[in-house]
Amino acid sequence: MKSKLFWGCCTLLLASLPLPVLAQSNFDYKGGSMKYQALPGRIPDRTLPRAFDFPIITNVATDTTITSDHLLTDQFRPPALPQGMTADDVPRIRSEYTRSLSAWGDSVRACLKKQPRLIRVSTGNPVQINGSVGTIVRNANNRAVCK
Repeated sequence: MKSKLFWGCCTLLLASLPLPVLAQSNFDYKGGSMKYQALPGRIPDRTLPRAFDFPIITNVATDTTITSDHLLTDQFRPPALPQGMTADDVPRIRSEYTRSLSAWGDSVRACLKKQPRLIRVSTGNPVQINGSVGTIVRNANNRAVCK
């Protein structure tokens, strides 16, 4: 019984002591006279703007001038078949078709690597991802399309 009381008192004493790491923190991301505030942590030179606020709510940008749901597929134009096609025309048309199909596939692969254009709701400013603004937007029908 006495050991439980002793260890309980030790626990209370240790819990009431301030930890030096938490006690010396002077981080306040909204206050102060500086234009930018330093963030605590191991990475040096991390800052936040003084007017930075949470939460960051974003929406995908909408471009109402785009009415097509399949923008990349609409750009794919296979070669036209001539009226009097002969067996000699088949390899040429096949190579043209393969070339245009591979160009279309490259544009689809490039679109898959792109980022969406995010807009911050509170300010209306675009969000930069890795230093650039995204290119995937919603069209007039509210479908994601690659510009």
